[in-house]
Amino acid sequence: MKVSTRLNLLSLLIVLAMTALVLGAAVVFLQSDLRQSRERLMQLELQGATQAIRQQLYRSGVRAAAREAEEQLRQLRQKEGFASATLFIVERNDLRVVYHPQGPIGQRARHAFVAEMVRQGTGSLEYDYLGDRRMAVFHGLEPVGWVIGVAVSQQEMYAPMVRFMQAIGGITFGALCLGGVVVHLFGRWLMRRVRVALDCVERIEHGDLTARVAQAGVDDEIGELQRGINAMAGRIEERTVSQHEAQQALSASEARLRRVIESSMIGIFFWEVSGAVTETNDAFLEIIGYTREDLEAGRIDWTALTPPEEAEADRRAIEQLRATGRCASYEKHYLHRDGHRVPVLIGGALLSDSTRQGVAFIVDLSERRQAEADRHARRVAEAASSAKSEFLANMSHEIRTPMNAILGMSYLALQSGLNPQQHNYIQKVHASAESLLGIINDILDFSKIEAGKLDMEAIPFNLSDVMDNLANLIGLKAEEKGLELLFVEPPELPEALVGDPSRLGQVLLNLGNNAVKFTERGEVVIGVAVLARDEASVRLRFEVSDTGIGMSAEQQGRLFEPFTQADASTSRRYGGTGLGLAISRHLVRLMGGELEVESQPGQGSRFRFSVRLELDAAADRSAAAAGRAAPDRTGLKGTRALIVDDNACAREVVAAMTRALGLKVDTAADGMEALRQVALADARDEPYDLLLLDWRMPGMDGVMCARLLAERERPRHPTPPVLMLTAFSRHEVQQQLDDQGVTVGALLTKPVTPSTLFDACATALGLAVAPTTRRARREESLQGDRAALRGARLLLVEDNAFNQELALDVLGRAGIETRVAANGQEALAMLARHPFDGVLMDCQMPVMDGYAATQALRRQPQWRDLPVIAMTANAMVGDREKALAAGMNDHVAKPIDMEELFATLARWIRRDAGAVRAGGNDAAAGSGPPDLPELPELPGVDLKVGLAGMMGDRALYRRLLRLFRDRETDFLPRFLALRAAHDAAAMRMAHDLKSAAAALGMKEVHAAAQALEQACLRDADEAELGPLAEAVDRVLTPVLAGLQALGDEAVPSTGGRPRAGA
Repeated sequence: MKVSTRLNLLSLLIVLAMTALVLGAAVVFLQSDLRQSRERLMQLELQGATQAIRQQLYRSGVRAAAREAEEQLRQLRQKEGFASATLFIVERNDLRVVYHPQGPIGQRARHAFVAEMVRQGTGSLEYDYLGDRRMAVFHGLEPVGWVIGVAVSQQEMYAPMVRFMQAIGGITFGALCLGGVVVHLFGRWLMRRVRVALDCVERIEHGDLTARVAQAGVDDEIGELQRGINAMAGRIEERTVSQHEAQQALSASEARLRRVIESSMIGIFFWEVSGAVTETNDAFLEIIGYTREDLEAGRIDWTALTPPEEAEADRRAIEQLRATGRCASYEKHYLHRDGHRVPVLIGGALLSDSTRQGVAFIVDLSERRQAEADRHARRVAEAASSAKSEFLANMSHEIRTPMNAILGMSYLALQSGLNPQQHNYIQKVHASAESLLGIINDILDFSKIEAGKLDMEAIPFNLSDVMDNLANLIGLKAEEKGLELLFVEPPELPEALVGDPSRLGQVLLNLGNNAVKFTERGEVVIGVAVLARDEASVRLRFEVSDTGIGMSAEQQGRLFEPFTQADASTSRRYGGTGLGLAISRHLVRLMGGELEVESQPGQGSRFRFSVRLELDAAADRSAAAAGRAAPDRTGLKGTRALIVDDNACAREVVAAMTRALGLKVDTAADGMEALRQVALADARDEPYDLLLLDWRMPGMDGVMCARLLAERERPRHPTPPVLMLTAFSRHEVQQQLDDQGVTVGALLTKPVTPSTLFDACATALGLAVAPTTRRARREESLQGDRAALRGARLLLVEDNAFNQELALDVLGRAGIETRVAANGQEALAMLARHPFDGVLMDCQMPVMDGYAATQALRRQPQWRDLPVIAMTANAMVGDREKALAAGMNDHVAKPIDMEELFATLARWIRRDAGAVRAGGNDAAAGSGPPDLPELPELPGVDLKVGLAGMMGDRALYRRLLRLFRDRETDFLPRFLALRAAHDAAAMRMAHDLKSAAAALGMKEVHAAAQALEQACLRDADEAELGPLAEAVDRVLTPVLAGLQALGDEAVPSTGGRPRAGA
């Protein structure tokens, strides 16, 4: 039965029960009330009748009273409508009937109710009379002793109530029917709303989480139920969606975890304490050598995989797992299926809420162990390589010191009066020493490359200086082999650059030397070209080509490998270490380029590389400020020149350089052709203004050609001036010219560069043109730097008296006011008392060295921008970096190159133009050095080197030589005494001696003092120091003896004596 039917029946039953209850209560109430009301009414009527009967009785007697009683009964029936009403009178004493409308009067009443009525006297009672239920109301009539009563049928008495109840019943039935209909309709409305809610619940039950109860806005219990269902459905949907998403995320996570486990290189397996392995990934199976079939068959037991001697480690891990839930990783071995042991790193954890199951993570350490072994082997190899490199570097330095002495002494010996056999021996010694020094330099550079300590500098330099130096170094070797050495440089080639000139020159020198070495005839051409240029930098391409033996493709493939040459025959024939090209390639790469080669066997080789170099804008500004400009070449423009050279390449190179200078150029291949072209030019009245003749040509050499031109009879035009070109000894050419009585306008030694060619052409033509050679440019630059520094106030921080004397004199002659501090502490005190434009700081000094002093002054705000120039005997890149790190602005190496010193000072010490002009000419500019006698030959002293260091100032050189003699007379005993007292000043003595000897040109003393200083730095024992100190004394003693020849006469100073000290 449906709920709706049950609800309808229940509603109907409830209505019926309530109706019956109401009606029953109403009947009982009405019956009681009606009875009481009728009873009271009959009492009242009876009382009235009784009074009337009493009056008739007393007035007229019994009969009248009976008639009155009958009248009262009639009125009662008429008035109240009781047709069955009966009035009767009985005597109290004998129950005799006095009056009864139907009964026998005077007879005794036989009914029991009469006796009860008489007994009560007044009241009411119910009784049955002939099957009729009647109610009697009675009242006593005293004093006659009668009891008057009225009896009425209950049916008649309750007839109004029955009629009322029938009406009520009808109304109730109608109301019941109406209520039933209302209840039914209301129930259907309620059930529809409940049905909607039930339908929504059923849809949710079947998975439709979007189902909602519509029209849930009624504010009653069902409405609340519907809204509750909607809210519940929303929460279920949210929870289900969240659960679904969580399930998806969990599934994805499980999938990812499964993929991670399956694809992980780490072995992962799930285990039980019993030893069973329940699940694992392929990595673990691979580690132990088992298959998945073994796993599924239960043939893998992790306890059996552990070697017996390592079972204790597993036991401790299980105890730790039970105590903490996880265990720290530890190393052990597993037994591979094939029996070998696999080193592993294992860690694990218990599964949640389990004490007997867990997961373990395994890392195979086999490769790591092998890698560690490889790293150890590599470290051993690197240590050995580093030790080898350090050994090579140290040994190279140690060897270079005596090698420098051998070179210096052999050079001096060659300048002395040796007989031919002795000269030959010493010449071979000198050549062998130069070759050995080159090999040592290659080994040193290669060891630096292997150690990663080969650094590149970025300093200002002049490209023409690099090329001129290259020409000087290669030219002699080319001359000895009879080769033409040619330089090709475009006129737009910039000269003031920033880079590493020594390394650039080293690469070019190596390539040039190789070209000369492997070329038997022909020429070697070194060219430079501008590839690109902007405001800040230029990219240059350098090429070195030759006409030598060339190389095959196979030989080129291994050309740049260290210690490798083209082939064994080449190595035997030409020698060498096979390091030069490897070093050159590395240097070129450090400069941002790549060394390339093109070659064919028997056709020569061409090496090329390109590098980007910064333009030295500061040098250009300095040149502009000092009034230095590019040389004026307008004097040569339009000059007709004939170039004569049998070498076609050399002829074209010189012709191109000459055309770039503005000359009109013709060429000839030999002397006879030159004579014909000169004659033809005269005949056309277009004579040549200049002849450029090569000295050594087949058939007719340059001297013969010049003599024949000069001996022409009655030429139409004067013989043009001759510029003689030679790749050989200048002295030899001049001797031949003198022997044949030939005069030339200028003599130019090959290799020819644009600047030397311009100067030579101008000299030959007698033009007053500013020189452009390297020497002239350097002199001009030096004068500009000195002028820029005139009037500057400089603090010299130097503890060596010799170096103080030298610096004071040189700086004083440049018009620089100089004060001297003996150490860093004195320097800081002087800076606090006097203003200075710059500081020239020695790095190694007692009390406080230059690094500490610079760091201290940089901490003071007023000195943070003060230029500080470092001076040190070390010339390595690392020393420059150390100086810069301490706060110094720049670095110059000892022995001091004066040009470099003034250039560096001018770069950092800025003087305004007014101050420079006000200073006038410096002390040396006006008068030059005093006219002193030439210095005598001094044993152990290279006067040329020493005078160059003094900028040619003989007076200064004499004074410093005497100072050296007086200071170092007792060097050996003082040094030994300090060493015996373990005084660090002993090393300072060796250092000062080395520095002074280098500045004065005493090469042997310098080398010996350097070796002694290095031994002091190593803290060598007396067994090593003693012989080194004696070696210094041996080379120093003859030098000091020779310096006695200088005497003690006063030597005038060329410059003012600046103040020293505070």
